[in-house]
Amino acid sequence: MSNDTVFASTKAGELTAFHVSDPNAIWSSVWIFPAGNDKEKPKAIYGTPVVTSDTVYFGAYDNKVYALDRSNGRPRWDAPFETHDPIIGAVILDPASNTLFAASEDGIVYGLDPATGRLKPSWRFDTGSQIWASPLLENGILYVPVMNGKLFAVEASTAHPIWAEPFKASAGLISKPVLADGKLLVGGIDRKLYAINSSTGRAAWSQPLVADNWFWAEPLVAGGVVYAPSLDDRVYAVNLSDGSAAWPQPFKASDPIRARPIIAGGTLVVVDRAGIVFGLDPADGTMKWPAPANLTEQVFADLVMLGERILISAHGGALFTVDPATGAFNPVVTR
Repeated sequence: MSNDTVFASTKAGELTAFHVSDPNAIWSSVWIFPAGNDKEKPKAIYGTPVVTSDTVYFGAYDNKVYALDRSNGRPRWDAPFETHDPIIGAVILDPASNTLFAASEDGIVYGLDPATGRLKPSWRFDTGSQIWASPLLENGILYVPVMNGKLFAVEASTAHPIWAEPFKASAGLISKPVLADGKLLVGGIDRKLYAINSSTGRAAWSQPLVADNWFWAEPLVAGGVVYAPSLDDRVYAVNLSDGSAAWPQPFKASDPIRARPIIAGGTLVVVDRAGIVFGLDPADGTMKWPAPANLTEQVFADLVMLGERILISAHGGALFTVDPATGAFNPVVTR
């Protein structure tokens, strides 16, 4: 969301801009891309768009990066930038270097001129493996997790690596990294959540956190605690300092958890793949709501705040708002 506009993909391969004056009222679409006369067909949009004062940037499953006019949804570049394989994660805009980064499944991170969509001279970083996760940009450093288990740290301005060697996990890294207190948190298909020293690229905990399935969702860090959802249906809470357990036991949902949780009004809100929404006490992982909310729709997308409510985008395109205090929810009506 940006100001009073929500940008959402409510149909495969489409991006819609909704005008939202009241989250509980009918949402009117301002524009839809592609329009009927557009030749571009993005197929699917998985990464969260980047929204500036005048442009919306996103990558798509048709191997392309798009830049649209924020006011009307019309393309701003002469043509989309094209990679060799789909773009699964989000693109990243770095105002400091005036560069738009796009990481493709072809294993390459491309640095583009955001005004033209053309590749910047010398900004092409080849990781040597597929990229599923969204990279992280912090303090001028781009952190890139890849499917051969490596995590790279490169200067955003030059594409030069800053670590002597990339960090190496035992299998592919698939979650977007989070940086907190000098530690990078990133999860993988080896069922492990790693904490990595952001200065050296070496392990920051004596042992990673181990689950019974992939850590695919982006972890959440708040108050010195890491909240890590897993595809084993659980949410783990560990201390950021050393990875020790912060709850008596992990919280067990009803289905795998792909979406990043959120803390709102003192409640940790978690949604599983089946669309069951839980409101937990962040201190111990116990339920705060009288009962979970059942959206009856599959959910993979991260939770975001919309004013005082939480916005959830379901797999089939349905949108819901949830009250973090009670778990009461409303389907969003659009036109």
